[in-house]
Amino acid sequence: MVITLVPKNMATEGSRFQYFSSAPECGICNLRNVCHNLKAGAYYVVTKSREKEHDCFIHQGGKVYTVEVEEERRHLMIQKKVAREGAKVTYKYPECDDYDCKFANICILSFTKNQSKVKVNSIGENSCPRGYGLVEADVE
Repeated sequence: MVITLVPKNMATEGSRFQYFSSAPECGICNLRNVCHNLKAGAYYVVTKSREKEHDCFIHQGGKVYTVEVEEERRHLMIQKKVAREGAKVTYKYPECDDYDCKFANICILSFTKNQSKVKVNSIGENSCPRGYGLVEADVE
């Protein structure tokens, strides 16, 4: 469990989001260490919303709210030939442009950087319907 600050639209239990990075304007804020204590690129779910609100000059509405979050497991389509439980593999961005594919959100729209390292926790049953040799995997 991690305590962080989020805008009002994300401050309800069950809200899911991906953390990217801080805005340049956050550098002068006294709360930056609480807002930006998450891992870049990681996905989070709000597990508890607290009543405390703080002023914020970045987010719409001028407020952020204190919440408890947990990191969510991430799913990606990775190359089947390297997909082994426990393996640390280099994610390679697929050469595909099928944005209508049912796996596009964990494949070409995953926001995972090309050539980044991921650890494979488990292999799913789903494979690439276009025949690119990819399989769904739970990664961190």
